[in-house]
Amino acid sequence: MKKKIIIIALLGSILSIIIYFYTRKEEINIVSLGDGTSIGMTPYNIEGYSYNDYLKNTYDNIHKLNKYYEFGSFGKTARELIYEIKENKSKSFKDDKIEIQRAINEADILTISIGMDELSEDKITKQMILEYEDDIKELFSMINMLNNKEVFIIGLYTIKKEELASIERLNAILREEAINNNFIFIDITNIVNKKEYYLDSKSYYINYQGHLAIYNEIKKYCKV
Repeated sequence: MKKKIIIIALLGSILSIIIYFYTRKEEINIVSLGDGTSIGMTPYNIEGYSYNDYLKNTYDNIHKLNKYYEFGSFGKTARELIYEIKENKSKSFKDDKIEIQRAINEADILTISIGMDELSEDKITKQMILEYEDDIKELFSMINMLNNKEVFIIGLYTIKKEELASIERLNAILREEAINNNFIFIDITNIVNKKEYYLDSKSYYINYQGHLAIYNEIKKYCKV
């Protein structure tokens, strides 16, 4: 009788474990790195709703979001982002504090948008392109050593026709280096060329509709 009880108990435990593993929802960590574009910056010096917010809320609404860490800030350059990672800078969030290297390492989804703030204000020169290329190679190499999961590289765009050739060259660099590091390049040059996506014709920052368009491109690669 005791043997039967033990066997039944063991079978019950095994069944519970099987049910748990088949029914549990895997929670993920999302980390965003970048400049003003990554935080949905607007021409009015306030943050708006970004593609990262859409991504975060999608997973949050289906109860699959564990942590969301945002390491983006207005005006950040690729070189400054490299420095933050090298120095392993930490950032405090509402419920915890985490170093950037650990956040990158634990990210199931990592988005990177870097370059708009440093390249869109002035005329893009050959020297700027060369320096940006060097920075991107170093940055992506560092990211690759820390994370081998889903890394999304958001492309650049322009509202200045005279800079189109330079932006195409810069995007070619981003695409090539993304491929070299097994990252996913999100080309948005043809996505954000609608006037209704801009809050101000003199600013390169896009509104929530533009960010929704970017999010929809990212979502094509996500299991949601």
